[in-house]
Amino acid sequence: MKLASSFLVATLAVAAFAACSGTGGSSTFQPGGGAAGSGSNLFDGGAADASLFDASLGDGSSAPTVTVIGPGADASAPTKFGGALDPAAGPEVVYPPDGVLVPLNMNSLELHFVPAAGQSLFEITFESPQLRYVVYTGCTPLGAGCVYTPDDAFWSSLAQAAGGKPPVAYAIRAVDGASPGTVGVSPSRTLAFTKDSLVGGLYYWNTSGTLERFDFGYPGKAAELFLAPAEAGALICVGCHVLSRDGKKLVVGKDMPMPATYLGIDVATKKPLDAGGQPLAGGANFFSFSPDATKLLASDGVNTWMQDVATGQVGAGLVVPGGTMPDWSADGATLVYAKPKSPPPLAVGTPGINSAGLETRAWNGSAFSNVGKSLVPSAGQNNYYPTFSPDSRWVLFNRSAADHSSYGNGSPDSNSGALPDGQLWAVAAGGGTPVALDAANAGGASSWPKWATEQMQYYGGGVMWATFSSARGYGLRLADGERSQLWMVAFDPQRAAQGLDPSYPPFWLPFQDIATGNHIAQWVAHIERQPCHTTSDCPSGQACLNGFCVPNIH
Repeated sequence: MKLASSFLVATLAVAAFAACSGTGGSSTFQPGGGAAGSGSNLFDGGAADASLFDASLGDGSSAPTVTVIGPGADASAPTKFGGALDPAAGPEVVYPPDGVLVPLNMNSLELHFVPAAGQSLFEITFESPQLRYVVYTGCTPLGAGCVYTPDDAFWSSLAQAAGGKPPVAYAIRAVDGASPGTVGVSPSRTLAFTKDSLVGGLYYWNTSGTLERFDFGYPGKAAELFLAPAEAGALICVGCHVLSRDGKKLVVGKDMPMPATYLGIDVATKKPLDAGGQPLAGGANFFSFSPDATKLLASDGVNTWMQDVATGQVGAGLVVPGGTMPDWSADGATLVYAKPKSPPPLAVGTPGINSAGLETRAWNGSAFSNVGKSLVPSAGQNNYYPTFSPDSRWVLFNRSAADHSSYGNGSPDSNSGALPDGQLWAVAAGGGTPVALDAANAGGASSWPKWATEQMQYYGGGVMWATFSSARGYGLRLADGERSQLWMVAFDPQRAAQGLDPSYPPFWLPFQDIATGNHIAQWVAHIERQPCHTTSDCPSGQACLNGFCVPNIH
């Protein structure tokens, strides 16, 4: 749903002033003009004046109410919900999952729901101690139900009011708009926002064969094409990739993955990295930069070696014989990798492994230790794709309980082998008992977890973010197994330290192309942008601003 944002901003400003001054009150926004009521507190199947929860501001006044009249509703909509409540006939909320936590600057979440028979008019209330939002809308059809998409200004105001505070409760009431009577009411759910906004961005591969990127500095924009095959000298696609934490350097694999020919690229200019007068290149499937981006760990799926980024020289000897999928901790102290119990059947390298455990090796400033330390042994499972948290204290990884190959276990494609069963697990970097991310795993197959580069605060303490790809269903838009998409999940390290599930329910990242499979979302602290003199120097959809190409926000 897209509303007239300028009018809504003014309305929300009035409500925000009331909340700050403790005066309470209500206000109404109507794109079509006319008068409307301030909405009713009819939830949870209780008395007619029961709200989602006690909305007291602490001085005896009520939270101010903002009323929105949306598509398919008119000024009379608030008067049609006075009938008896029937919780058994409430709409079924399909997405987002109950209890989700999102970054302050996430660019909105769709609300998917399935009405009961005959229901055509809906009242959606978002309620917190700071502010109360009541939306009246008809059904925008989506699959077997309806979708409601908050306006950018409405969503931003909701996030700002609730950022870093206890969860917002929301629920849907429904009636027959033409002949209202009994009011169906859904169970209430919650969503919460972090205190701060995410910065930086991520780069990911999609099945059209390109690398896409998203900049959290422009949360209202869709992802942008970053690298096409021809730009990297590839024939068909660019795929497996890694970026330095500062976002300045990229290594990307080209075409066939067994092993792929890779190329180092300067992100701002897209020119090959100069390594001793030659492009930084080689053949590998998995990579990790050192924290200062002077060294590159690379693996062909069988062994791992190290390469100097400035000279291109490959170090003498292997860093990890028989080990693959390396990740170098942000503090520079430790390497984590996957090590199968038996070498892969192909000595030339393979993108998939089985029966793997996780090991670590310490860095002494010039070399890694010669012997690996077991972190997560395999007990009949396959443990793979390990990745360090931004504080270097946790390792997130995939586990296949049925020991499926890591290569075929991340995609729902019919030719990918066994049915994907990948789960997300975490373990303390120093060792301990791994803990399953049960809330994140509830939706189904997961693959390629990657951490964001920073920690944030929310109402419960500290939180870190991770992304992963999954073939799980996305509300009413995608069915289970239909297509791999990028999902994001909050991770609470305090809960992990207690041996409890550290994850919140995950959410679908709204900037990605739903028509393509999307994988390997690599995070950076800063999006490096192409220098420019005029907009004609920039790619389509970008404008030249202060000497750099940025997304066109107009």
